[in-house]
Amino acid sequence: MKKSVLKTLGLEERDLAIYALLVERGALTAREIAEMVGIPYTKIYQRLDALEGQGFLERIEGRPARYAARPPAEVYKGLVSYASAALKALKEQLDLLQTLYESRYGKASTTFIALIRGDKVMELLEEVIKSSDSAVYVALPYPELATPRVMAAIEEESKRIEVKLLLAKKIAKYVYSPPRVNARALEDMFGGGALGNSALLVVRHGEGLLGIHSNERYLLDIAKTYFNYLWDRAEPV
Repeated sequence: MKKSVLKTLGLEERDLAIYALLVERGALTAREIAEMVGIPYTKIYQRLDALEGQGFLERIEGRPARYAARPPAEVYKGLVSYASAALKALKEQLDLLQTLYESRYGKASTTFIALIRGDKVMELLEEVIKSSDSAVYVALPYPELATPRVMAAIEEESKRIEVKLLLAKKIAKYVYSPPRVNARALEDMFGGGALGNSALLVVRHGEGLLGIHSNERYLLDIAKTYFNYLWDRAEPV
């Protein structure tokens, strides 16, 4: 992990050494950790408190107390939530500055809508899934959309956010649905895509794929409403 990332979290490189030790060895006392990592005993509690504060470990009461590593997947999810909360707090200030900026320089358009063809459709499908902040809804009606890369992105993002996966029944039995993904199947769908911070709507066009990509709020709301309409009529996988 880069030093700049650790600094943002209030951590140091040796804190990762402590966490790695606890993952490998299990629960240890502060003195045992200090001796194994090579940190003065007078400073070890400062590092343990920092790691506990960021959710890397938990304190097990006793005489003496011991410290145990939390599962790495849970740590990652907690860090994502921490970063998201920090960015949301910053966004309030930036929104105010944006208003001041627009009053002085004029309003800049922040919305877009684009027509996408060919391989770019699959690249954007992965990007929409990976860049979503809180939840992502994915509809895969065609086998060519359910690629290993797309399914890997769905599985990875399900570790930090809610993922709903809607499949056409004709491909549902061939597609592996990760355990954290809420998956349902529908008899047939006209098109598919992904909905997160932006919307990517995909249909077959000739022998290829055609997509519309936009972050326009009303288009995104309409797409989510239609997805939920289909979701309510689909069957659990």
